[in-house]
Amino acid sequence: MSHEPVKFDLPTLFQELEPSLAAFEKNFPLAEFAQANYQQHPFATLLTCCDSRVSPNMLGDTFNRVFCVENIGNQFRNSEGSVLYGLLHLHTPLMLVAGHSECGAIKAAVSDYAAEPDALIKELNTVKDSLQQGCTASKIDLAAASSDQAQLAQLNVDTQVEILLKHPDVRQLVDKQELVVIGLLVDLHNVFGEGYGRVYTVNVNGVKDVDAIKAKDDIGGFTARARRLP
Repeated sequence: MSHEPVKFDLPTLFQELEPSLAAFEKNFPLAEFAQANYQQHPFATLLTCCDSRVSPNMLGDTFNRVFCVENIGNQFRNSEGSVLYGLLHLHTPLMLVAGHSECGAIKAAVSDYAAEPDALIKELNTVKDSLQQGCTASKIDLAAASSDQAQLAQLNVDTQVEILLKHPDVRQLVDKQELVVIGLLVDLHNVFGEGYGRVYTVNVNGVKDVDAIKAKDDIGGFTARARRLP
């Protein structure tokens, strides 16, 4: 399950980090922050995998705009309280669930992870349960599907959207048209054949049909990004 380790020279790394910290301090949007009365007012709650290749800045400048919740395998149940805080207390009108190709958590969840630490086993159990739930709904066998990691990532996004929509508080917001739940798949490995790093809309409020998503006129550019793996 482990990735090939990369050896970092810590003194060099610390030296390279300093300009980044200095730039953050120098460019801190104080005027914008003051205008918001020093409170946070994000427009989106983003549930994404904590994979370092999937960056929240795909949504642009995230400062006071994106309430980001990250965990392995982008699992709602492993961060339920954090996600609900964004939806119920920060009142973001947009809920995004972003999975990605070649997800390490998905690979691990369909392998033998019994030797991992208890905390990691607990999270991977949730990932595996999500995959099994999605496979059952799609009437496919998880073991047979485990070789197609991109398909499993898409199925996992569908499952997270489904679980979100089954939560009574979330369902109420969607029914009142105060919240839109959108599932995204970040193609890090050009699985769709249209380029590396492209972002696709695979699910909108539980709707997975590409033509139906493209027919929507209330989700902006997400309509043009509608595409699913077959």
